[in-house]
Amino acid sequence: MIPNLVWRGPRGTGKRTALLEFLKYYAQKSNQNFQLQEKRWTLQGNDGEGEITTNIEDNSSSKDEKKGLIYEISRIHRGFDVARMSLQDKNYVQSILTLFQGTGNILLNDGSHILVIYHAHLLSEESVLLLQETLERYGDTVTILMTSEYPLHSRLNDFFFDIPYGGEDRAYIELRKKWHSLPSVSEGDGWTRFFNHTWTTWYNKKEWILDDAVMVRQWIYTCMQRNLRWCDMIMYWVEAVERHKSSIPHTKYVAILRVLAMAKTGGGFVMLPSYRIPITWENFLIELIEAIRS
Repeated sequence: MIPNLVWRGPRGTGKRTALLEFLKYYAQKSNQNFQLQEKRWTLQGNDGEGEITTNIEDNSSSKDEKKGLIYEISRIHRGFDVARMSLQDKNYVQSILTLFQGTGNILLNDGSHILVIYHAHLLSEESVLLLQETLERYGDTVTILMTSEYPLHSRLNDFFFDIPYGGEDRAYIELRKKWHSLPSVSEGDGWTRFFNHTWTTWYNKKEWILDDAVMVRQWIYTCMQRNLRWCDMIMYWVEAVERHKSSIPHTKYVAILRVLAMAKTGGGFVMLPSYRIPITWENFLIELIEAIRS
């Protein structure tokens, strides 16, 4: 049985690809055919099987309008992406883990005893507790593989071997091969350019007035409507500050990084309740703007 593993590194560096290559190798060693397919997981009345909607390796598109969380499956694993779960991750994780609790699937010679979780850093603390319980009770029969952009939560860290995975944003490089009109890799993806523009605008702003509160609030909802997560927003700010480090006075640079470092629940594995998101973002941005103006 393979150990629990987490591929950790920046976005776009190929963690998912590396994880799938590992699964493919493991399947070959186990004399199993490795072919990815997609199914849909529903929270009510789900039997853990669902209807196959897409053969991933064929790159075929599906016009299926059915509701449910799309997940991948092979003969040896089931893979779920937390980024697709929005704020319902606790409900999905609780439902998913019922399939991996106990030894039933092993005794039935079902090889799909490996649970894969992509973007694990987006898990809420409730989901972390559920995973911890499963590992403590059924760790001898369940293997969990993850990708994460942040170090694991302290509750899970001792259960996993960490695989640092660095490099360039390979995902964006591949995207540019198909769409040559996209900006260069050095300019980054859309969010990178959005935060760069925001930094330049706010840093060079000579005077802040009360009406600017509307601008800040609109900026927040621009991010939220596009499902940018809290911890991702913090990291984009860190990257924007680091890119402009040479033009920032040292005392101001330190003050800004202190605000970013002290942002509550900004390190992953903690989901903000929906009613707290706008208030938390507004308070954080007020502190950040004050540090920029200092």
